[in-house]
Amino acid sequence: MTELETRPGPTLDEAEAARVTGAVLARLRMVRSLRREERRKSIAYTLYCTALLFVIWGLPLLFAAADAGSDGRLRGAAAERVLSALPTALPAVLATVTLLMAGRALWQGPVLLERAALSWLLPQPVLRRALLLPRFVVAAVTSTAIATGVGAVGGFLLHAIGAGSWWVATGAGAVAGATVGFVGTSLATAVQRHCEKPQLARRSWIRLTAWAVVAVLWLLAGVSLVHGEWAAEHVVPWSGPWGWAALPLTALVDGGPPPVVGWAGVALSTLALVAAGRVGAAAAPRIPTRVLRKQAGTALRVQASLYSLDLRQARAAVRATRPRAAISLRLPLPRRGWLLVPWRDATALLRAPGRVVWAVVWAAATVALLCPADAPAPVLLMALPAGYLAAAQLVEPARLETDDIRRSVHLPWPARVLALWHALVPSVALLVLFAAGAGAAAGAGVWSERLLVLPALVPALVGAALISAYRGPVPVHLMIGSMTPLGDTGPLGALVWQARGPLVALGCLAVVDGPLRGAELGVVAILWPLAVGAGMAWWLGKTARRTISGR
Repeated sequence: MTELETRPGPTLDEAEAARVTGAVLARLRMVRSLRREERRKSIAYTLYCTALLFVIWGLPLLFAAADAGSDGRLRGAAAERVLSALPTALPAVLATVTLLMAGRALWQGPVLLERAALSWLLPQPVLRRALLLPRFVVAAVTSTAIATGVGAVGGFLLHAIGAGSWWVATGAGAVAGATVGFVGTSLATAVQRHCEKPQLARRSWIRLTAWAVVAVLWLLAGVSLVHGEWAAEHVVPWSGPWGWAALPLTALVDGGPPPVVGWAGVALSTLALVAAGRVGAAAAPRIPTRVLRKQAGTALRVQASLYSLDLRQARAAVRATRPRAAISLRLPLPRRGWLLVPWRDATALLRAPGRVVWAVVWAAATVALLCPADAPAPVLLMALPAGYLAAAQLVEPARLETDDIRRSVHLPWPARVLALWHALVPSVALLVLFAAGAGAAAGAGVWSERLLVLPALVPALVGAALISAYRGPVPVHLMIGSMTPLGDTGPLGALVWQARGPLVALGCLAVVDGPLRGAELGVVAILWPLAVGAGMAWWLGKTARRTISGR
């Protein structure tokens, strides 16, 4: 990709191209003066509303946290464990945020042009740097400002649990946030420069290696959180820019590195900012026009899907921009007709190993939350959403069917029976995962009798996940809503409608089930989840028939 985009216009020398570009941009500034003034007013109003909400809701909470920290109410065993794990946990958080920002550039990068500029300006003999570099600068400044604010708030909250003085902790958090915001934007611009599908297919090992590094960082953070201080706390902060940005905060912890290490982290973060800025500024003008056009269309589709609260359609638009590895794993064909749907579901899960991995992660989290003998009721109740998320990963084949009902049009079962068949493979898989987790807990000596209730939770969790899979589009009357003194009820009604399955199932389980509220295990604790599962099965049949058959 050259500095000048010369299709279909004639080739110009550098001086003539600069003169033409200046004239074009001056003309655009004059034409867009009114719209630019309206946009400035809109941005100013947005900033005003954000500041007002922060003053009304954020500052009182921060002051309350500061008071609780000064009184010692936030400084207990849990706070000490968090501070001891900070040298490994914070680099894992920063690396994850940076990688997520880079991953978003596969479908919407920092450099994003509107359709008019793509159609009328890029094909002309004008300097691409003058068009694309300001977009990178604006995106970098915006993301850095937001990340700096978030990091400053995080540093202040760490001060409340015992990490240094408030102004030093706030400044160190701001440094960490600014580093992540700017480095993530620059890295995202470099990814946007090379995000065409053939290039992504050749460079897929880079993305896998990056996520493997993040997984190792989280593993070390988990070990540090459980076992306290160990050798990795002295290695991880120096492992890369994600650790350099964390050094100023880790230097504030009692027993941590000396202050000179924090200043070294600031110096290294500054070097990382300079290097990232050079990479981003060099990559922005070289982004292919095809990528800019495709991402502009994807951004519009995602925006329209979010306005209609259709998250599934938004996710489909994003996945269409990413290359998918061809996985040809297939189980032997069943000899019984009733095994056809379970066979298709199992094959679909084998061809989507990421879903299985996330199901394992959430199932392990469910078991871990139920194991501690002295865990309070709120921690135990967190096991319900974790179990639902594990089930939601395993019902992806049912979602594929609702996306395209032609997949099941020739099957001999009605929609109600077909939806119940889709519950077989997720239920068996979730039972196996829970059993494996319980066995691991018993081997580690952290067995709890609360784990005996997990098999009874499976029908309710899988039923709630399948109800969400068969929910279909949001009804129009819910999207329109009605006006109340508190505003329009449309968005709230649409959100509640989309999450109605897990809301009902998890609410029923949390209210009645004893082990999840810290009570003793009894007969009711086993029978009640099974009753909720039976209700979810009946509701699933009604939902599937209405969504697929339109009745």
